[in-house]
Amino acid sequence: MRRSLVIGAIMLATYANSHAQQVTEGIHRNGQGPSTMCGFHGADALDLIRQVKASPALRRVPASSRFELFVSADEMTQWVFTRPGEQAYPAITCRRLSRDSRGSGHQERTMRCEAGRRVCDGLFAEFQRLDEQFRRSLSK
Repeated sequence: MRRSLVIGAIMLATYANSHAQQVTEGIHRNGQGPSTMCGFHGADALDLIRQVKASPALRRVPASSRFELFVSADEMTQWVFTRPGEQAYPAITCRRLSRDSRGSGHQERTMRCEAGRRVCDGLFAEFQRLDEQFRRSLSK
């Protein structure tokens, strides 16, 4: 699982910027007010980013010019956020990996993006594609 998480992080760090596409209505809601993501509660995306950066339970791993990446000690929780200058800034996402009683791997992603709808939809679609690639890599 750890090797797969690292591969997923590398895929994220090297994934090329794609054109934004519209996301199906109802898959997200407008991010007004506080949010809770993977055990962190923040007033907005920037507050969540500050908390992740300050958390002693997380460590920074190499990312890209677009993203910063932090993982938990067991590498089962992955935080990614956009850097200033990225169109979708500020945005933060948390992906939790788990295994069920049969050993099957699962992932759950939450995301908060406070940029415009078009670029947030594009970022969401980009993470959906990465998550699907990761799922396929686990089944090989």
